[in-house]
Amino acid sequence: MAIGFEQGALHIKRLSLVEAVMMLVGGNVGAAILSLPYAARASGYLGAVTVAVITTVFSAISHLYIVEIMLRTKSPGQLVGLVRTYMFDSRHGKLYLLLVSSLTIGLVIPSLTAYVIGGGAIISSLLALPAWAGHLLFLLPGAAVVWLGLEAAGLAQGVSSIAMMSVLLLFAGISMRHPSFDPARLARFSAKPLAAALPVGIFTSMSQSLVPEIVRGLAHDPRSAPTAIKWGLGINLLFLLIFPMAIFGLQDPGEISEVVTISWGQALGPAIYFAVNLFALLALLTSFWGGAGAALGNVVEIFRFKSEWDIGARLAAFAITITPSVVLASVGNFDFVDMIQTAGSVGGVILAVLPIFILAKARKRSEREPEYQVGIAFSPIVRVALFVFYVGVLIYAAFAR
Repeated sequence: MAIGFEQGALHIKRLSLVEAVMMLVGGNVGAAILSLPYAARASGYLGAVTVAVITTVFSAISHLYIVEIMLRTKSPGQLVGLVRTYMFDSRHGKLYLLLVSSLTIGLVIPSLTAYVIGGGAIISSLLALPAWAGHLLFLLPGAAVVWLGLEAAGLAQGVSSIAMMSVLLLFAGISMRHPSFDPARLARFSAKPLAAALPVGIFTSMSQSLVPEIVRGLAHDPRSAPTAIKWGLGINLLFLLIFPMAIFGLQDPGEISEVVTISWGQALGPAIYFAVNLFALLALLTSFWGGAGAALGNVVEIFRFKSEWDIGARLAAFAITITPSVVLASVGNFDFVDMIQTAGSVGGVILAVLPIFILAKARKRSEREPEYQVGIAFSPIVRVALFVFYVGVLIYAAFAR
């Protein structure tokens, strides 16, 4: 039973607390985690840790903003629906359309393209296939789970995330016991290149678009939504501390590859190379499932389809979500890390800054009594810090290219 919510175009499918947590873990443990060591290679392991902690704290606050917004809304939709409900009316339709277009172009397309490029590269490397074949083999299970919807994604991500955590801890342990592992490498630090890694750092916990999915899935127990957010991002931060430790202790900065498991596996030997890249492939798949599922929900709300399960509406939303990334990945002129940096810098402003203004409006126009409020995290000083941080990263990324 959905407590205090009304059924909208996006159906309420029940998730357990564990499934909700693992949706966040699966959505985050993907392309960005695999590229953070490369992005932070000039700063060293301590630089990667600094970036991970800062971006996770800011991200957690913006996630909790969205939880409260959702719990003030009777019909739990996606983020673009919340923007329409609280920020725009019929007089501002063009501005709303511009904002939604910016979200799609600047965030969703680069994100999904990065997953397809990274996943395709791993499959091509493992099976000695051309790039197009790697992309196709990645897309088949990726698109299938997205088509099946939230329930399938929750189950698939739950199983996959538990498997990924086990594999990561196993191979991190193997790396730390490897003869080439040198703890002295972990002490290297340079503050100057730190800013360049921030867009990728933002992307490592940029799962705000999954929050509406989680709140909708936990509509039977709304009070557990903040718990799911805290546990999901906490587990993700643990990944961000352990994974780069294994990389930086084993390899010099110049040896780290863009899709880091490729160089990591090569350093550990053929058998582990295969296994560790299967882990990376699973990580990219879970991110693709989460990102594409949320994007499909956004498309349903943008075009105001009556139901996400109307076959015509679902086909249209599915095609709009998946096709641009398939085309861009096939062109072959785009870089894995560049896609992540673009999505991180643009997405940070859209997904972390917009909720500041939406929550302020939602508190004035609340449709239902929320089971959770963010409290001091919505104080003026915190809101200003969020705004300055994310907008600053976007400006830096734009002029640093």
